[in-house]
Amino acid sequence: MSKFWYVAGELTEVQRYINVPMRWCEQYPARERREFWLTRTDGIDQEVKLVVHSRSMPARRGHEVCVLLLGELVVGLVNLSTGRRVNFITADPPLLLRRCDVLAAVGIFVSGAIVAASWDVRSLLLTVPLSLLYVPCRALGRLLWRTRLRGQVGRGLDMALTAASDEPPRLWRVK
Repeated sequence: MSKFWYVAGELTEVQRYINVPMRWCEQYPARERREFWLTRTDGIDQEVKLVVHSRSMPARRGHEVCVLLLGELVVGLVNLSTGRRVNFITADPPLLLRRCDVLAAVGIFVSGAIVAASWDVRSLLLTVPLSLLYVPCRALGRLLWRTRLRGQVGRGLDMALTAASDEPPRLWRVK
């Protein structure tokens, strides 16, 4: 199971933005980005800024929340005030196919054709199947990763919810 962290506290501010990819290879699953700030409620004056690319946000300013993190990626949120929860991997899944993948497959094919023209024609026996199978293998790998992570986030949200209701809010590791 992946190592998740959770942070719990009160939502101080929630901002909604529209995603505009700045680089040619950037593709976001959702057109919206939420930036929100949490204030710990255990007496320590510390704010945490988190960003999630999602259309769904089940919490508003002033709500008590518990946020599940995988590194710096926000993967889940539980609203302790209303009881609603969201798994961001399920709500807005990451894309299976990206523009960079098609470019990489074309690059593999072109480099194989250059090698075939320069040295040996038999190199095409390796590069043609590689370039044809690259994109489906990347998409399958991302699908398997997403399916596995979806289940882990569900279990991690349950564990973080029970831990957050028992203890004062702070940054914890959930394994």
